[in-house]
Amino acid sequence: MTITRNDVAPALIDAMVGLRPGGMTYRRTFAGRPDQIPRARCFIRFLLEDSPCRDDAEQIVAELAANAVAHTSSGQAHGTFIVELTRKVAVIRVTVYDCGWGGIPRFNRRREADPLAEHGRGLAVVAALASKVGCRGTQAVGHAVWAELSQT
Repeated sequence: MTITRNDVAPALIDAMVGLRPGGMTYRRTFAGRPDQIPRARCFIRFLLEDSPCRDDAEQIVAELAANAVAHTSSGQAHGTFIVELTRKVAVIRVTVYDCGWGGIPRFNRRREADPLAEHGRGLAVVAALASKVGCRGTQAVGHAVWAELSQT
C-alpha cells in the first residue's frame, strides 16, 4: 500500500488540536487494525517532514500503535487508537492512546527473549530511541503511552 501526502493533508483539518504553550498538538484517530499502522507512520512523517527526528518518531509510533492493536481492546472489532504529536521548539512528543483491557505497558521490564523472536522488543526499541518515555492511564479506561525526542 502506498500512502501519499494527499492522503494525509486533508486529515490535518481534523487533526489539529490547537496551539499549546510553546508548541502545536495534532491528534488523529485510526481504526484498530494492523493496516492502519502505516497510515499512522505517514501522519507522523508528514508532520515532521522538516525534522531530524522524523525517522525515530515514525518508528516509535509504529511500535506503540502495533502494541495498542495487538495487546489491548483497540485491536478488537470497532476498536481504535489515537496518535497525538506535540511539537515544541526543543521537544517532540509522540503519544498513542489505546482502548484499555490489555497489559500494562512497562518500559523497564527485561525478559529473556528468544534472539530469533519476531515480537517482544517494541517498548525497548522505543525507550532506546527516545530521551524520555512514560505511560499513564488504567486497563479500564485505556493507556496513553508516550515518548519524547529532543530536537536539539
